[in-house]
Amino acid sequence: MPAAKKLTADAFFVLQITLALISGGSQFLRLLDTSQGVNVSWLASWLTFLVINLDLTIRAHRSRPSRVTLQTVLTYSAWTLVIAANLALLLWRGTERWDSKDTVTAMAVGLGVLVTLLYARVRGLGLTDPMVNAGFGMCFIGLPQLTLAYKIFTVGGAGLAGGMLLAGHIGITTRLGQLMFAIREAGWDRNRLAAALSEIANEVTWVLVTVAWWVG
Repeated sequence: MPAAKKLTADAFFVLQITLALISGGSQFLRLLDTSQGVNVSWLASWLTFLVINLDLTIRAHRSRPSRVTLQTVLTYSAWTLVIAANLALLLWRGTERWDSKDTVTAMAVGLGVLVTLLYARVRGLGLTDPMVNAGFGMCFIGLPQLTLAYKIFTVGGAGLAGGMLLAGHIGITTRLGQLMFAIREAGWDRNRLAAALSEIANEVTWVLVTVAWWVG
């Protein structure tokens, strides 16, 4: 890899780790004070989404290992750890209990997963197929963020840290940048394409969450 591209890829990686710490840290501190507007199902679904994409990037790295693909794996690992810590805090404090919006989220995600399974069956794809995993990823990130946006709009979003919102947008776009660098370096791969599709769904719905937070 040329020196300029290597430097850019390294900058993306350092930024991602920094954003994960800022996002996770600011949200952790906010949850110590209030959880208003935060869904248990949202954090649980986000964690599932990250685990799915972590698995996709690990498989992509194993198929064609490189410095960039390893950085992508480490990026998803960092985000997975900070979101897991926030979910653990929310459950431990018990300030935000499962409510009707969580039930709606679970039903929507379940329906989305069912549609994805039917698609896989019709196309003859296995559950580990990257595009099937992309469908799962979009279900676990896009749908919960839609209900999160609605909850924030209706009850307020004091429990969602502004730092997390901003870091989330920057994080998603730079993760997409990492994936594009990996694609340019190692070529198109169904695992990378699947991760990119789910991240696009992540950004679109995160914009809606941000608008609801801003308006509310």
